[in-house]
Amino acid sequence: MRKLYILELAAALWLCMAGSVSAEILHMGMRGAAVESLQNDLVEAGYLARTVDGDYGSTTVKAVSEFQKDHGLPVTGKADDSTQAKLKEDDGKGYRDGGGIVYAQGNRGDMIAELQDRLAAAGYLTGASDGIYGGDTAAAVEQFQKDHRLPVSGAVDEQTLSLLGGVETGEAKKENKKEIKKEQKNKKDMHYTKGDRGSEIKTLQNKLRRAGYLDGEADGIYGNDTESAVRALQEEHGLSVTGNVDDATWKLLGGLSAPSAGGTLKAGDRGKRVVKLQNRLLLHGYNPGGSDGIYGAATAEAVRKLQAEEKLERTGMADTNVWERLENAPKFTGKYKKSFQMKSTAYTPTDGGGSGRTALGNYAGKGHAAVDPDVIPLGSIVYIEGYGYAICDDIGGAIQGYVIDVGVDSLEQAYQWGSRDNITVYLIS
Repeated sequence: MRKLYILELAAALWLCMAGSVSAEILHMGMRGAAVESLQNDLVEAGYLARTVDGDYGSTTVKAVSEFQKDHGLPVTGKADDSTQAKLKEDDGKGYRDGGGIVYAQGNRGDMIAELQDRLAAAGYLTGASDGIYGGDTAAAVEQFQKDHRLPVSGAVDEQTLSLLGGVETGEAKKENKKEIKKEQKNKKDMHYTKGDRGSEIKTLQNKLRRAGYLDGEADGIYGNDTESAVRALQEEHGLSVTGNVDDATWKLLGGLSAPSAGGTLKAGDRGKRVVKLQNRLLLHGYNPGGSDGIYGAATAEAVRKLQAEEKLERTGMADTNVWERLENAPKFTGKYKKSFQMKSTAYTPTDGGGSGRTALGNYAGKGHAAVDPDVIPLGSIVYIEGYGYAICDDIGGAIQGYVIDVGVDSLEQAYQWGSRDNITVYLIS
């Protein structure tokens, strides 16, 4: 009888202990399958954009902390029971405002040195680039995020990295641009040219942005993208195509920038600026019915949808307010049918001597992507992490299997995108 009692007591104690068993608290410095599983959950929830490696390092700590902050949990950077359970609930939602965390305080290496170079070139960081993501770098990132109306975390997420990617770096480039600038200043009829920097270049870039010829932030650096924008403006308006801003180009820009002088696009307009508008609408998830350079009913309706969501007057005309919204980083709604892990490259409209049109006849560029039709059917709308929305309307000989080639507008943008492994592509429709 005593033996039976002891057995029953042992069983009861075992049940009590079993009932109190909880998931292991994961924290900085841990490695292994449990950490890898956590990182996969963070990727699926949209909080981590780094390669899953099973190493609980600084980036994972920051991703966990941001998740905890956004979900009302104690911010510890440690993945306890409640954090892991909440992550499972968010599995597959795949969205954080700003995108997944790429780099965070505590990271080291060449990529951090490159990041510091870009922050320095943009005027946010002083001193040598030592490749150590410390307090000064975090503070610089925070200020950059505040100035660009990004989620402020002090960590580099996908949107922050995308904006910083447009900042030119390198002492050799700087010295070369100084020489070009000095030479061009001797020319009588020359206002600005490639290599110039400063507040006047920012003014020029803002004029080009408002007129619909330039994307991204005005960084005060007359680089390849600014030169390409000036060339497009000159070509469309019958000026000498030099890529330099002379008297005629500057006067034209002054007219286009004035609210009453045609800076707004509307139904019936045609041309490259309409193509750019249509491609930007696609990039942000608004379908203009194609990119044909004709401002028709479908384009006007796409603009009205954007205006409605942004609480603007629903005119259907692409005015300054519309362009400003389209210059922000695209936001993922979190709604999708299926997701893929894919390799990604980038291509320009004229790659390989192409005609500038996609396989389905649209003008190529941002907002378009080439895919293998056996994986993603042509005509599908997808959301690509770190990029935005796109219509899959192109193909290519090297695009086979789980590969997606995203459209960009310039060779510089293609280099910035590079080749990326294991990005998440969400099938929308």
